[in-house]
Amino acid sequence: MVVKEPHKDPPKGYKYTENGDLVPIDWEEFHEENGLDMEDLMRGVSQAESAGGELMMNPYSSATGEYGQLYNEIKDLPFMQGVTRDQFANNRDLQKKVFQMRVDGNLPNVPSLEKNAYDLTDEYAPQLGDAWNYTLDEVAAISNYLGRQGARNYFASVRDNTEYKPAGVNKPVEEYLEIYRGGRDSR
Repeated sequence: MVVKEPHKDPPKGYKYTENGDLVPIDWEEFHEENGLDMEDLMRGVSQAESAGGELMMNPYSSATGEYGQLYNEIKDLPFMQGVTRDQFANNRDLQKKVFQMRVDGNLPNVPSLEKNAYDLTDEYAPQLGDAWNYTLDEVAAISNYLGRQGARNYFASVRDNTEYKPAGVNKPVEEYLEIYRGGRDSR
């Protein structure tokens, strides 16, 4: 077993395990399958993607429903057989099912938002040190918004102090996060 040499001071909100892995402070060695607070994540993403379920169809992309799922990514899946974009936009239970599948990594060719959150935190929190100001759910939300590679590009731009602009007519990531946090924290 290779033991990593921990850095002297972990970024705010994080700690090092005995093996030197960087993890959120509330992380446990044997944690339950729900490492993310799904209610918080859903509330925040809903607010950022659809104004809390008010805007269910993006006119500029196939983003549809409360969580902004790209309809083009899921329309050909077996359980979506015969479900139009309008029908998906009006079926919140199906939207929740698809979002949970996205979090868990059960959509074909779409990485798990939960895995992305851990992987990207492990990769970029040490690089950003005290400038790392993202919770696990925020990293998952950014990954949902930009995709895994887009999230990597964003965190690299923060690290390199360069500008990052999401593709298309999307909001800046900081604005998205502000809306996300407002929804998440609106219990």
